[in-house]
Amino acid sequence: VWPKAPIKPLERLYPLIWFGFVINLFTGLGLFSADAATRGINPDFYAKLVLVFGGVYVMARIKRQVFQSAEIERGQIPAGAKTLAWVSLVCWFGAIVTGRLIAYVGPIAGL
Repeated sequence: VWPKAPIKPLERLYPLIWFGFVINLFTGLGLFSADAATRGINPDFYAKLVLVFGGVYVMARIKRQVFQSAEIERGQIPAGAKTLAWVSLVCWFGAIVTGRLIAYVGPIAGL
């Protein structure tokens, strides 16, 4: 979309990204514990966990392979950066969709 935009300054956002992730982690644990018996057997819940763990893994790889590369210091985008970005988007979008599906698919509490 914006090929000449410098991406190195975006590395400063990582603390904010992790802060947001920790907030979501704690609120998610609270929601899960409210009805663990039902949510614990819902396959969508496990799909969401896989996607979230995948997103965290890709986020760490982006930090290592993109932001800490020698190419980025020269103002170039490293090979594979675009692929990692797309995989990250797929993981997080998938986590959002499967999170919403937990409420509509699978066992229903109290039945």
